[in-house]
Amino acid sequence: MAFGLSTLASLFRNDAEAALQRADIVGIDIGSSAIKVVQIKDVKGVPTLVTYGELQLGPYEGVDIGRTTHLSKEKLVEALVDIVREASVTGKDAIFALSYNASFMTTISVPTLAPEKISAMIPVEARKYIPMSLTKVTLNWTPLGVNEKENTTQVLLSVIYNETFSEYSAIIKESGLNIVGSEVEITSSVRAIVSEKDERVAIIDCGAFSTRVYIVEKGVVIKNHSILLSGNRLTQALTDELKIEFKEAEEIKRTFGLTGKKEDPRIQKILTRTLEREFRELHTVLKKQEESDGVPVQKIILSGGGALLLGLQAYVSDMFSRPVVLAEPFTKVVFPSFLGDTLKEAGPSFSVAIGGALQAFQNNQQVLSTGE
Repeated sequence: MAFGLSTLASLFRNDAEAALQRADIVGIDIGSSAIKVVQIKDVKGVPTLVTYGELQLGPYEGVDIGRTTHLSKEKLVEALVDIVREASVTGKDAIFALSYNASFMTTISVPTLAPEKISAMIPVEARKYIPMSLTKVTLNWTPLGVNEKENTTQVLLSVIYNETFSEYSAIIKESGLNIVGSEVEITSSVRAIVSEKDERVAIIDCGAFSTRVYIVEKGVVIKNHSILLSGNRLTQALTDELKIEFKEAEEIKRTFGLTGKKEDPRIQKILTRTLEREFRELHTVLKKQEESDGVPVQKIILSGGGALLLGLQAYVSDMFSRPVVLAEPFTKVVFPSFLGDTLKEAGPSFSVAIGGALQAFQNNQQVLSTGE
């Protein structure tokens, strides 16, 4: 099924604007190993936290907590219903984020023209980069800048797979929620964790399935790159080299991280060796981008559940030689002061869910185009 411009515009923009009139918004992040939900209430125009929750998906497939899963639609509906109940979510209007695997991004150059003419040109140019019929995808584009010498405009092209979009929509609806908006997960993350003061930052999103780096300039993604490193990969490295079960390895990783364990120095060495190979690739990506346009990355923001690995912040700061901070998405909403420490610790895992819910409070959606 193909979604036309009017349909998607209604879904991504109009419904989100209408959501401003609703009392509560539920942000949903369906990841490869867990589901996160956040309910935000509009209190006189100020986003205020009502509740939040996280549910591990491993048990729904009969595998260890922390492992990536490939659940059926029915199981995902069951899990979403469970976390909505367990977190005492009362809101019915939901905004969900499409995972990185449901989309991809690339940067293209088009002639500098009026926005409506560029919009008409996008489907034509996109055919050069998309190995499938454009009726199976929706194109989402954002202008990045103009090269006056060549009279061209750099455009960030996001491609959303309609089939996956339909699957996500069905899961949300069958769980009893109303869809009032959706977007690619990095858009949610940027909204939640990038400050208006940030000229250029890099977000390293450490997930259970993969790790991605996004270079963001003034709130717009200008570069993205994915590597094989993941939370699962780190746990598996411990499993293989220490000859232990995945469940035990996961517990060791979460407990000791890169700080290691005096009784067994192998833990730190195994994790560091696994990280080093992949993070050097990310280091090269950042270096090439900085060399190409002369604009330095001011700081690195660690996001995703994998960002909570003990010692990772210091490790990345040392490797990239610049400030590294953990994502703090809860600072974008009002919450009871006694939850401060708890929410700061949980923050990196909830960047997508919070950013998605905040879509209802910030009308900054991208222009959409689609192939016919």
